[in-house]
Amino acid sequence: MKQIGGRAIVMLILALFFTVGAAVFLFGFATKGENWTAYPTNRHIYKDGSLVRAGAVTDRNGEILAQTVDGTRSFSENKDIRKATLHAVGDLEGKISTGVHTAYWQQLAGYDRVNGIYSRSGQGNDMQLTLDAGLCVTAAKALGSHAGAVGVYNYKTGEMICMTSTPSYDPNNPPETADEAAGLYVNRLLSGKYTPGSIFKLVTAAAAIDHISEIDSRTFTCKQGVDIDGEWVSCMHNHKEIDFVNGLARSCNSTFAQLAVEMGRSSMTKTANQLGFNKSFYMDGIKCAASSYEVGSARDIELAWSGMGQYNDLVNPFHYLTFMGAVANHGQPMKPYMVESVTTPAGLPVHMKDDGKGSRMLKAATADKLAEMMRNNVLKNYGDSNFPGLQLCGKTGTAEVGDVTPHSWFVGFCQNEEKPYAFVVVVENAGAGISVAARVANTVLQAAPAVS
Repeated sequence: MKQIGGRAIVMLILALFFTVGAAVFLFGFATKGENWTAYPTNRHIYKDGSLVRAGAVTDRNGEILAQTVDGTRSFSENKDIRKATLHAVGDLEGKISTGVHTAYWQQLAGYDRVNGIYSRSGQGNDMQLTLDAGLCVTAAKALGSHAGAVGVYNYKTGEMICMTSTPSYDPNNPPETADEAAGLYVNRLLSGKYTPGSIFKLVTAAAAIDHISEIDSRTFTCKQGVDIDGEWVSCMHNHKEIDFVNGLARSCNSTFAQLAVEMGRSSMTKTANQLGFNKSFYMDGIKCAASSYEVGSARDIELAWSGMGQYNDLVNPFHYLTFMGAVANHGQPMKPYMVESVTTPAGLPVHMKDDGKGSRMLKAATADKLAEMMRNNVLKNYGDSNFPGLQLCGKTGTAEVGDVTPHSWFVGFCQNEEKPYAFVVVVENAGAGISVAARVANTVLQAAPAVS
């Protein structure tokens, strides 16, 4: 009897260990199963560390951006398309974290937690993007040899039609060394952070509309700059006496320096936070870099410079694209997205697109006033004829970044019903916004498809 009792105890201990082990395994499977599946040595998905099992990725027009044929993963046959859409599609080794090959590998490979990657077809799932590959090529060519980013989206539907980041590379001929790869894996639209320069004056303008009741009747003194507590804030021109609307149209530094100091740190910070600064935005679940505005301990002269988009202000281009969508949409943006659908080989949908309205960023009256002022910028300063047929509302920025050539910005949206597009363009170390980024924006918007 003692021998039987001993054996029973041993069996109970073994059963306990088995139960605990099974529980640990099931917990790990539930929480980390996708990581196990995605491990580069998994030959069901990868070959020599490169993704091979995945469905086709196409643009909005059905253009093949990536596909697997006979166990080999390949990109578009067109080199220009391969390079222009690289940061959206992603590489096969997972180095471009914002590309769908990395961010959406589960959907592309056909993985789910119940069946793993088992399917009778072994093909994975197909994905259609909202991007127009040809328009991305146009944007990349317009950026030329400069580093930068172009983003365009339909502010009425949320569809991203253009997302291009440079420099890029041909995924059929990836960089071999760290020096060759420097800066190539970064999607500057989603992950970049830049000194904004004068495009930040839109934030200061929004704050003034909300916090200064008589702002339309105010005038500001500009003597090619203004004195702030004994320190000089320079301006490119001597505007003498200038009102609020023309202060934005002429991008008068003196006007916005005085406004920032008058409203103070609290009001400026409140407006910046309402407009999405100091938090991260997401596109299709992909986390973007956060724009930052921090003036809590700033002196008045530093606060003045911050109101003009200098000091320590930093802007993420995707965030500003969403901001422009909010202005166009009476204060509440549609959320930009680029993954239109994911379908199984049988044609069944397995993805809910991340569209819909985002959080309100401005009061409707504030947004409409800002839109009116941005339209005035084009009519009175930039020249409507330079953007034919677009009914453009815009703001340029020339962001000083030390002793090198400044960054060039242009942001805004079209009021033309056939082209309801918001846009952002940043070109690194390229010079004045009106002479570089604005020309890039016009080239892309003129080529953008009309909406019927």
